[in-house]
Parts: sequence; structure tokens; C-alpha cells
Amino acid sequence: MRSEFPMDELDALSIRDLRAVIALAERLHFGRAAEDLSIAQPSLSAAVRKVEEVLGERLFERTSRHVSLTPAGQGAVRRIRSALEEIAEIGRGAGKALLTGRFRLGLVPTIGPYYAPRFLARLREQYPSLELVLTEALTEGLLQMLRQRSLDAAVVCLPTGERGLTETPLFREPFVLAVPAHHPLAAMAEIDLGQLEPREMLLMERGHCLREQILETCGATPESALSPLQAASVETLRHLVAAGNGCAMVPRMTLVSGADCSGLVRYVPFREPAPGRTVGFVFHERCPRMEDAIELAGFLRGLQQTSRAAD
Repeated sequence: MRSEFPMDELDALSIRDLRAVIALAERLHFGRAAEDLSIAQPSLSAAVRKVEEVLGERLFERTSRHVSLTPAGQGAVRRIRSALEEIAEIGRGAGKALLTGRFRLGLVPTIGPYYAPRFLARLREQYPSLELVLTEALTEGLLQMLRQRSLDAAVVCLPTGERGLTETPLFREPFVLAVPAHHPLAAMAEIDLGQLEPREMLLMERGHCLREQILETCGATPESALSPLQAASVETLRHLVAAGNGCAMVPRMTLVSGADCSGLVRYVPFREPAPGRTVGFVFHERCPRMEDAIELAGFLRGLQQTSRAAD
């Protein structure tokens, strides 16, 4: 890859100066950006001002309550990211151990709380020098962070439809139907999609990939025919079912301890081929930690294969 940032302009700047600009562009808040870099806020301000002086352009609009990128700043941030990526490439391929230091991993809310406990202990055991920083956000938010390089990789549902990403499927996960314990379907060993009553089907709020997956599974059923009740999390969805407000399709990994809500909820599997989702690992094709991302994807796939073999 070739940087768009003229190298002669970098002579007066340090890598720390450039990272200060990127941190502020990602946070748009001096205090939080300084905290991310573990430096004092005046030091961050001085570094940003130094870069602006060298480039001869104002990169940020600042008021007492607001920070935003100027049009010139947007272009400069893109070039600075490219320059930092090139610098990061220098240390690659020189026998450096993989998955050491800080690695930023994003997860969607319907995956993170249930999937992370499955790999964190083994990951720390195998890569003791890794500092894994987890971020939870909706899919679009994670994709935006990958575009901005404020995340190194993410675990989301595939396909994303996002250009410029490398997508690695980790596993296919079936849905199960959560029903109130007194519901007629609660005694069934298996069910078909045709047995679902649309008006009883509860959904996640807009923006959740699980909502779109359920709507796709329901096929021709119009959204207006489903229950108007919506949940911001799988746990809220579960409690709506426990309260007798309807039924919900949930991923099988969410069946953790206490998922029956003190006996108020039953989970019924679907007959094969069961509806479900593909959970995958994604990173940007210009990810500055590409080798580490590939290593982590391989670790997660291997862990899943080992788990499947044990089952």
C-alpha cells in the first residue's frame, strides 16, 4: 500500500502527534481522546495544533461544547491513517509474535455476552501478552468503526454486504422458539415455521441484525402483522416472553443459565432445516493489524471445531 501523505511533511512530526489526530478524529472529544492515549489533555491539544501548523490547515472546528472535523481534516485523517498503516508494516514479518499488545474487537449485542465467555479464557491462556479491548455496538456502528480503523476486527452476522471487508464464517447457529410455559407449543418436541402465529412474534428494535434475520425468516409475513412490542436486548425479549406477551426466535447460544426465567419460558427447537444465522469474524482489507486479525480468526475457528468435535 502507498500512503497519500507526503513523507517530507512528516519530518517535523512524531508518530505520537499523528496518533493524537486520529484519536481526536475518532472520539471528537479532547478528554476521551487524551484518556485513550494515556496523555494529558494539554499534551493532546499541543500535538493536534502541531500537526495543523505543519500541514497549514485547520483540521478540527472547536467550540467549548463541540469538536468536529473540517473538510480538510477529513482528508488529512485519511492520509494520516494510511501513513500510520505503512509505518506499522515496517515491523511485520520480522519474527514478531502475533496477538501481543492492544487489539480492539467489536461484537454485536446479540453475540457478545454469550460468545465472549466461550473464548476469553482460552485466548488469554494461548496469548498471554494480548490486551484485548472489547466494544459492543450494533452492526452498523461496528462497520463504521472498522471503516475508521478505530476497531481492528469484529464478530458479527454474515454476510455484512460491506465492501472492503474480509469475512470469515465461524459457525452456523440455529434459532429456537422461546414461548411462555403455558403456551400450546411449549409441549412440542419440535416445531415448523408454519406453526408460528405472526401476531405473537416479538422482535428486537430496529438496527439489530437479529430483527432483520427474524423478518427474513418470517418471509412473506408483513412486519405490521407481527407483535408491536419490541426489545432492546435478548434479555428483554426473554422477559417479554416470560410475561406472556408473545413468542420470540432467539439464537441457541443465548440459552444460558437462568434462561427459563424461573420456569416461565420454554425453548422449542425447529425441525431441520432450522432457521438460523451465520456468525463470522470480519476485518478491513486495510486493517493495520491484519496478521493479528487472521491469527485471531483462525484461533476462533479452531476453538469452534474443537468444541463441535467434543459434542
